[in-house]
Amino acid sequence: MKSQTRSWQFAGVLSLYLLICGVPLLAGLGYSLGYSLGLTGLLSQGFTLVHWQTLLQDTDAWRSMGYSLLVAAISMALSLSLALGVAWLHELRSQNTLRRWLLLPLAFPPLVAGFSWYYLLSPSGFLSRLAFHLGWIGGIEAFPVIVNDFPGVGLVLTHVFLVFPLFALLFMHQSAKVRMGALWQVAQSLGSKRSQFLRRVYIPLQLRKAELLIRLYAIFLIGTYEVALLLGRSSPRVMTLYITDKLGRFNLADIPQGHAMLVVYILLAGVLAFGGIKKYRIL
Repeated sequence: MKSQTRSWQFAGVLSLYLLICGVPLLAGLGYSLGYSLGLTGLLSQGFTLVHWQTLLQDTDAWRSMGYSLLVAAISMALSLSLALGVAWLHELRSQNTLRRWLLLPLAFPPLVAGFSWYYLLSPSGFLSRLAFHLGWIGGIEAFPVIVNDFPGVGLVLTHVFLVFPLFALLFMHQSAKVRMGALWQVAQSLGSKRSQFLRRVYIPLQLRKAELLIRLYAIFLIGTYEVALLLGRSSPRVMTLYITDKLGRFNLADIPQGHAMLVVYILLAGVLAFGGIKKYRIL
């Protein structure tokens, strides 16, 4: 009886969640799809694939998509590598002070973090002024450009600052839950080296248990807006800035193309999210 009651409660909560979150998302997707196909909008003249053809032929759109995926992949790879290293260091030395410091970046909203890193890394920022006063550079023009740059160094660093502490804390929690220290002692008694244990046990186990969260944060990084607006370039630009520019310009002919790109982004995010949901049987 209790299990049946819990099942009904779970179904009710899930239905409420889908009603609040799923319906607006599907409504927005339907509107954008209709706008991109010429079925609605200010300049709609009936069904057409012209806007999708324009998007597919737009080199800037492909560069925007590739740039977003590349920045997200690099940011996630660096964040996970750093988080694994910090969690392993905590496993060896059990430094609770380190755990407390990891909570600090989690208090920064993306917009605040973007401003902070901009004023730290920009040619007129803190590091540039410090280098000038120390006599390392002769002026701000000699300071390396690491914000609004093509490689996106400032953008990636800000993403790592926002993401890696969460995964470090998660990996620490997972290590304690699976008794990683005991596994390491058993591996040592069997003659395993530290590098072998890290490569064959520690890293695969941590990443496998955190796979769903990694997927969700990959979607978060692909859809970054505030940080990319402050620290990214205008060309190439991330997908969110491309969509915003197309939807917000005075040229009404660009709006359907922006909606088409929005549909592409929603489908991409849906593929990443649905893969994790289906695999872990969340729904």
